[in-house]
Amino acid sequence: MQISGIAYLSWKALRHRPYRSLLLIGTIALTLYFPRALQEFISRSEEVLSARAKSTPLLIGPRGSSIDLTLNALYFTPQELPTLDYSSYQSLARRNLGTTIPIHSRFRSGISPIVGTSLEYFKLRTLSINIGQSMTRLGDCVIGARLAESKNLKPGDTIISSPENIFDLAGVYPLRMRITGILTPNRTPDDHAIFVDVKTTWIIEGLAHGHQELSQSEVMGSPRNSEEGIVRANASVVEFNEVTEANLGDFHFHGDYENYPLSSVILAPSDEKHRALALASYEDPANPNQVVIPVQAVEHLAETLFATQRLALVAFSLLGIAALALAMMVFLLSFRLREREMHTYAKIGATRIAILCLQGAEVAIVAIAATAIAQIGVTLTRSAAPELLTRLIS
Repeated sequence: MQISGIAYLSWKALRHRPYRSLLLIGTIALTLYFPRALQEFISRSEEVLSARAKSTPLLIGPRGSSIDLTLNALYFTPQELPTLDYSSYQSLARRNLGTTIPIHSRFRSGISPIVGTSLEYFKLRTLSINIGQSMTRLGDCVIGARLAESKNLKPGDTIISSPENIFDLAGVYPLRMRITGILTPNRTPDDHAIFVDVKTTWIIEGLAHGHQELSQSEVMGSPRNSEEGIVRANASVVEFNEVTEANLGDFHFHGDYENYPLSSVILAPSDEKHRALALASYEDPANPNQVVIPVQAVEHLAETLFATQRLALVAFSLLGIAALALAMMVFLLSFRLREREMHTYAKIGATRIAILCLQGAEVAIVAIAATAIAQIGVTLTRSAAPELLTRLIS
């Protein structure tokens, strides 16, 4: 029997039982896919994490988990971290150790992080405006390309911040922000973020607000609301939930700027000397703040990922052996049920070797198809790893 004839008969036999054949192919494909996909995902994730960490020289933040601080600054994760006083940022900036970039990433709009920062952040990440322009005043924002695409947003539209607690009736109003620009996509968490000035995040936090002029008689109401130079507004005062050109001058901040919160500060030292000075400045355990080298924090995280990977690979290997054993049993039972068919082949002149080749060809076709599907899945997983990592971390 020729090879082409063996392949044809094997293909016809598999097509005769399509559900069994597809089930076998799917089972073997998943068995091959999962361990390789896990390895590719973790390997690619480490590359992505390391690349973003290397572009962030130093992080200054409240003392605590260095990994939490790094993920919050690099991936805007909603970690419950203590805040960093704005005075700490001012003190660091006055020392002229390098470029200092404030980060305040506490709030969100839906699932998209709202990141309060300065224009220096865009230079650090080599981000450029694709459509529109940069922020020009309070309440303006620049959004990532993927966010704009998913929400069908463009410059001139608005986006609203989400309240932290919908049951907090006394909380601040969500802020409606004007979109002035859309960033060029770069396949990082920046593609999903909303960037604003730090002062805009303080408005969202309720540290600043704008409202109607209290001199209006319809707002002040009774003369008893004003005594000894203190003006008490009644409930009819309208608090603005959007910054416009008309009410921009009515927004004002309360309290001392030095006590205002930040999540962290990115420091890009001018040279190695200034880097060493920055590292030495936070060695004192009594200092409430710490300096973190993001690359080292990511290395610690990668060690945890690799430990998890080893355990998962052992589990996948055991499941794979069981799945392949079951698949082989299905083939053997199928060949047993087809003994009369094999006897017919023998009667028309097929040798024992030809019959074995016929059975082996069926197994080979299933194995090749499953391997091809698994390889396609692994390739897709590797290309989608940065996006998946961003979603998982965020």
